[in-house]
Parts: sequence; C-alpha cells; structure tokens
Amino acid sequence: MREPEREEQSQLVAETREAREGWGIAPKDWSLVGALPGARSGAVRPVVAIDANRWVLRRQAPHLNVDDTRFRHAFMALLSTSGLPVPVLSPTPSGLTWSLTGGSIYELQAYAPGEPFATDPSPARVEAVARLLGALHQTSVDFSWAPRVWPEERSASGLARSYVALIREAGERYWAGSAIGHNLLRTAEACDTRIAAATDALSLPPSPPEIHIHGDFQPHNLAFSGQSVVAIYDFEAARWDQRVYELAYALLMFTGLSWSVDESVTPPRVDDGLDIVLARRFLGAYGREAPPSEDEAARLADALALVFPIAFANGVAEDLVFADEFDGEPDEQDALDRLAWAERFWLWADRFRSTLAEAWESG
Repeated sequence: MREPEREEQSQLVAETREAREGWGIAPKDWSLVGALPGARSGAVRPVVAIDANRWVLRRQAPHLNVDDTRFRHAFMALLSTSGLPVPVLSPTPSGLTWSLTGGSIYELQAYAPGEPFATDPSPARVEAVARLLGALHQTSVDFSWAPRVWPEERSASGLARSYVALIREAGERYWAGSAIGHNLLRTAEACDTRIAAATDALSLPPSPPEIHIHGDFQPHNLAFSGQSVVAIYDFEAARWDQRVYELAYALLMFTGLSWSVDESVTPPRVDDGLDIVLARRFLGAYGREAPPSEDEAARLADALALVFPIAFANGVAEDLVFADEFDGEPDEQDALDRLAWAERFWLWADRFRSTLAEAWESG
C-alpha cells in the first residue's frame, strides 16, 4: 500500500464515495487511507478504513457480469475456509459479497499487509509459492460448481495466439525494418509453430486433469511476509482449465523471469530458458502437494509453449510489445539480448523436457 498520488486522489475519493452506498456505511465511518497499484496498465485500487479494519475496494472489470462475480466469490470462499490466504469479503447489509452501484460491481476485500515478491525472490520464497499453488489446485478439486469455461478465443491456445499477434504487430509497427523488429517477427513465427504442436499434444488422451484455476498466478498477485504468502489477489481470470497450464505459467513466471521492485522491464533469470535448479525446486515443492496424473508431467513442456508468449509479452519484452506505454527508447543491445533468450528458449525446453517431468514426479 502507498499514499495516493495527487492526480489520483480525487478519482479514488469519488470511487469510494460511489461504492460506499452499497454497504450502507456513514461517511464518518469510512475513509480513504491508501492505494494499491496494479500491474502494467492495471487500475489503482483504493484502500479504505472502516472502524479498525482496512479493506481494498475493487471494481470488477466491465466485461464480467454478476454471474461471474457469484462464481468467483464462491471459489474464493472455498479456498479461504480451507485455510488458503485468500482475503475475506465484506458482506453488504443484504448479505451479498458485492454491490452493484452506478452500473459497476464493487467488492471489499480484507487488506493483508505484505510485500511484493520482488523484494526477496529467494528459492525459499519460490518454494512457498509452489506449495501454495499445489494446495490451491488440490482444494479446487472439491469445488462443486459447473465448469466455468472461457470461450474458444480465450482458451489456452486462443490466448497464446492473441499474444503472438501482439508480438508480430509490434515487430511490424514499432520496430519495422530494425534488428529488434526482425527478431520479434522470428519470435512470433517460432511461437506459432510451438503452439500448434503443444495444442495437439495436450488434447491427446489421457487428457490432463481439468479444475478451476486461479488464472493469473504470478508475482503481482501475491503478497508476502518473510517466506510466507499472506495473500492471493485478483481472481478475475479464474476459470475451468487444465491444471498443467497454470503450473507451467507459474513455473515460467517465478523461475524464468527476474523481478525487481524498481525496474520497469522483467528480464530473464538466465540466458537460455528457466533457472533449472530453481525450476526443479519449484516442481518438487508443487509435486509434494499435487502429484501428476498419468502422462501429465510429460505434457509440462507443451504447456510451457502455450504460456511462453504471455510471459514474453508481459514481462521479458514488455517495453517492446507495448512500446507506446513506455517513455524513451530501449537500449538496443539489451533488447536484442532478451530477444536472443526467447530464441534459445525452445532448444532449452526440448533439452530439459524429461528433467522437468521427473522433477514433478519425484516431488
């Protein structure tokens, strides 16, 4: 949490004033005390004090409806009552855990003070993340809700292809004719080939288990105290999907990228793939909570191919893919080094396919 910036203050105050009506709280009992910044382009969320408690006011994304809210809140409640660090929700006077006010859906999540992953990206903290993800997946098996399936264009392969399109567009639009543009186009082409093969591999029987997943289990959505995760945030991408997909996403985010509090770009940890020592520790810790099913571990490298374009566009090459959201020009050599990592990633994935599977199986 931080102090709201001057230009944010009036907007946050107006938002809290609008939402307050849904909980029937008098102005004197409700005050803005801080703000939580989101990830890139994410909304800044007000933190309000009600009596002696602090709550994060969240406005649901406009494309989600009340049915989405019911599903998400039921999933969060199961995880919370099972002992996972999912913030509780404040009920309105009518007993709902959300308020429809001014055409927007609001919720109040308990504020859990903690620090970002980047303050201490140590192996012990990474293992804690893996154990928590395994526990989340095991608990999700008991969630009695009709599968919340995303439409085809937002399926695992659909999302991967949409990010490849962004990578290709950046090569053609921002960096056309340059070495950076050439390498972005090469990355997009390689991703297309890998996505097609991975989609086929993940559809073969026996199909990997499907459960309701968090959907965006990455450093920006976790808060820490020491080596413990104290809060899991942002369940708006929760859905029914193969759990190996979310495992691959978290593995890439926590053992493939190097997170920093002060840097705007998230470079790779190593030169040619994931940090294999850290990846093995992650998979061992996850596997002790959630062992693989038949042939599931062998599909992990295929799932990595589907999440790679997402992590590349939102992390390693964020300043290249979303160039108009960054000030100034990137250092060309640094950018080319990051693009070289993307090209070497596939050879690394082929080389360590069996190593990754064995690490999960031996957990």
